[in-house]
Amino acid sequence: MTDDRISPAGSALMNSLWNLLYRVVSSTDHSKTVWTAVLRGSCLAFFKEPIDDLPAADNDGSRRLFKERFFALEDHRVYDLFEFLLSDDMAGLKEVDRKLIRRSLNGLLEQEGAPVRLLRDTFVPLPDSLGFDAVATAEERLNLFDLTAASRHLETAIAFLSRRPQPAPQEAVREALLSVAAVVRTLSGGTGKVAIGTVAPVPGFQGMPPELAAGMEATMRRCHEVSGLPGASSTGEPVALPEATFLVVFCSSVVNYLLELRKGAR
Repeated sequence: MTDDRISPAGSALMNSLWNLLYRVVSSTDHSKTVWTAVLRGSCLAFFKEPIDDLPAADNDGSRRLFKERFFALEDHRVYDLFEFLLSDDMAGLKEVDRKLIRRSLNGLLEQEGAPVRLLRDTFVPLPDSLGFDAVATAEERLNLFDLTAASRHLETAIAFLSRRPQPAPQEAVREALLSVAAVVRTLSGGTGKVAIGTVAPVPGFQGMPPELAAGMEATMRRCHEVSGLPGASSTGEPVALPEATFLVVFCSSVVNYLLELRKGAR
């Protein structure tokens, strides 16, 4: 069953996504061949259809056939198609088209009230622009500080959260929690037992405002409880997607906060 929170919200969003793709591709297709390339590449590598009967020299005909396939997709597969078009070399899109689509997509999604945003060519079900910014900023900072393990865990959390048609909420929380644990271990000197579900080993933790420290620790413990990781008092109770999304965003915010502390301590 498809989760409506990660699916295009009816025909208005579908139409807007199509109109964006049509305007971008057609406006830069001076050779009048791109729709033919997009149809052929998509049938070959995304739709997995025979390509021998596709029009070889009819760009408008290729656009019409591609449009038919676009609107015949199940809702969640439209996101899959855009991810394919933006990231796969076989998709047939020019890089200038990809850049123009990336530049416009999040504004369109926000305008249409879609519950997802594009992050590194992946649609992620983040609840609002604040959550999106927290995750995007955390990814940038982890790479900036060369925290490879933490960055990998956060990327995996987003992948689990974005999995279609069914997300994997518990796995997403687990990976986000491990991302925080990797940052905590690095900031605390990289020695001793890995601390999961806490930021207490970080230098400067005792200097945090008490209410902030207590709230952070309580939410980190909640992440641990639902993650299924060893050391929790429960074996990992089921976690709903809205809570998992919140907890992933929370972990991203903790990463940002801890890295700000590190920067301030230098």
